[in-house]
Amino acid sequence: MMSNVVLTLGGVPFQDMEVPEKINFGGKQRVAVQNLIGGGRVVSALGLDDGAISFAGIFSGTDAVSRAQELDAARALGAQLPLVWSGFYYIVVIETFTAEYRKPTLIPFSITCVVVTDPLAAAVNLVAPLASLVSGDLAAALGLSGQAGISLQGLSAASLAGFAAVQGQLGVGISMMGGSLSAAASALNGAVTADTGVTALASLGAVSGQLAGAMAMQGYVNRAAANLGASLL
Repeated sequence: MMSNVVLTLGGVPFQDMEVPEKINFGGKQRVAVQNLIGGGRVVSALGLDDGAISFAGIFSGTDAVSRAQELDAARALGAQLPLVWSGFYYIVVIETFTAEYRKPTLIPFSITCVVVTDPLAAAVNLVAPLASLVSGDLAAALGLSGQAGISLQGLSAASLAGFAAVQGQLGVGISMMGGSLSAAASALNGAVTADTGVTALASLGAVSGQLAGAMAMQGYVNRAAANLGASLL
């Protein structure tokens, strides 16, 4: 038992055998994975996805019923409550609370909480969250520049200067690649010999890969520009 750990949920303290043997915490990082033509991938971190926090114990003492009722009322209201133990601090909503009345001084319970915010993690990430996103997007776009055949020269994660020119270059490039793709497709459809068909097919594959790289690059550059603009407000 973690009987030496002080645990509180909202205004309800847990003590002695009410403190659970274990409390799970953690979660996932949401990611977007883009598999590139020819192998490789671009992975973008999208943000935290905290898992549910659940634990169980036994309310005891003369106020066991009132504390169980208080938590059940908080569940019914959907109230946001601080959950604190040891070095952990979360703002949570009680998703499920179940209790078993055995006697006025003995009520087993189980609780599952959904994390609304993790203030400690937010404090760590507060320094430069948007700057990190911008840098990550520019790095991803740079990784696609060879495939797209478009340079990112002049772009910086600290300034909007140069973004308009690159965005314009990407727009023009994508339009031209689209025309080249249509021409390659028409050439393939109209091929009358094996040699011309192979040539057209190779051209179609090359242009398709270039267009895919340019469009993915455009998405990263546009998002980087939007986040950078927000961070400079």
